[in-house]
Amino acid sequence: MNALRMMALSIGFGLVAGAAQAQSPSPYDMTYALRDGKPSPLYSDMSEKAAKKGSIPGDAKGIVLRWCRDEIPFGSWQFGSRKAQLALLDARWCEVSYGGVVGNVPGTVLTPQ
Repeated sequence: MNALRMMALSIGFGLVAGAAQAQSPSPYDMTYALRDGKPSPLYSDMSEKAAKKGSIPGDAKGIVLRWCRDEIPFGSWQFGSRKAQLALLDARWCEVSYGGVVGNVPGTVLTPQ
């Protein structure tokens, strides 16, 4: 086999191997829906004792995650399973944007779309 053909095969195998290591986007480069399909209040702060600013309807799609406290570790998110991603959300409060309103929700209500 000539050198050019061997190099092409080697590149092809490298691309296939790279595809096996797929990763999801950053948690801030995705949109979200509500996990249980029930409406969720939007709070003015990261506490259920905070004033309510509005609510997100249960069938909402396209919720934008702005940031979470504690910050979500990108490696754990990007290479984690769906179950691991939900566990990361479960441990946090997050600031989200929906329908032009910015507010806070417990991460337990969110699921990646």
